[in-house]
Amino acid sequence: MDVSVVIVDWHQPELTRRALRSVLSQRVDASVEVVLVVNEADDATVAAYRADHPGVVVVPEPTNAGFAGGVSRGIAASTGDIVVLVNNDAVADNGFLDRGLVALAAGGPTVGAVSATVVLEGRFRPVVDGAPTSQDDLVAGDGRRWRRAETGETLVNGTGVVLDRSGNGRDRDWLRPVDDAPEHAPLFGFSGGAAFLRRAALEAIGGFDESLFMYYEDLDVAWRMRLAGFDVRHAPEAVVVHRHAASSGSDGPLVRTQSMRNRLLVVARNGSGGFLARVVVRTVLRLVRDLLRPSTAQLRPAAWWRLIREARAALRRARRLRRGDRIDDTARRRVERLLDATG
Repeated sequence: MDVSVVIVDWHQPELTRRALRSVLSQRVDASVEVVLVVNEADDATVAAYRADHPGVVVVPEPTNAGFAGGVSRGIAASTGDIVVLVNNDAVADNGFLDRGLVALAAGGPTVGAVSATVVLEGRFRPVVDGAPTSQDDLVAGDGRRWRRAETGETLVNGTGVVLDRSGNGRDRDWLRPVDDAPEHAPLFGFSGGAAFLRRAALEAIGGFDESLFMYYEDLDVAWRMRLAGFDVRHAPEAVVVHRHAASSGSDGPLVRTQSMRNRLLVVARNGSGGFLARVVVRTVLRLVRDLLRPSTAQLRPAAWWRLIREARAALRRARRLRRGDRIDDTARRRVERLLDATG
């Protein structure tokens, strides 16, 4: 098998079927298998998927293994030399597979991953200054707010992931109108929502870390690929349309807690000593600020205490994995120099 497309479902059958149809309709000069992982699977749901899509490899997962665990189950059940990840709340444009595979092949074997272009589903209009805000508004990096509308702009969700020196990962080109000039920040990683990965590169670094559950798991893989000598690139013409936050929300307590936890763990495994020290200090300052100013807190006290309780064991595991990677601080700092141009 040449290509395996992995999709992870968690109680979203309508969206997942839509994603499956968009992938199954692709025309590409390669042998393709589609693997669907069903988190918290029950017999009826699995039977329905198999009846509706007999050519799809359905992998039942009795627990909610999260995105990282679900992807790992899918990769283990797949056989393709190239693994393509597509979110269950995304729809692949015509030519998505072909264009992504061409971009990956053009880079040669040292390119471990290629990130696709993810466009937001629907149209958006900028919120006028002074207008009442809404919890559904999307906020760009420059502070501009966008709101769904019947007519308006088509916006980019992302063209891969940018990492800053505080350990924060973000979508490159987030909320850029599709006709505007692209962001100049250099690409660091791929987005797990739509990406093309070499199985050889995944095997070389040990695959996805299931303990991350969701958020930052794709950045962790990309970081370890770079430490192992692989490159990560972008395929501009390989496009999916994403229904933003359909599966997990966009800024709830779970998102914030997981992001804070996983940012620290990913840096603890992959960053240089100086990088890790800086992120730890910033995390402690964030904790103090949240406790002193609860009205603007990123995490509630209960979430912070839970994170602190879990941190010791989680960081110990990250250090153990770090030692197993056998990469010295010099190599880690060499990869971090890629961040210098991000500002």
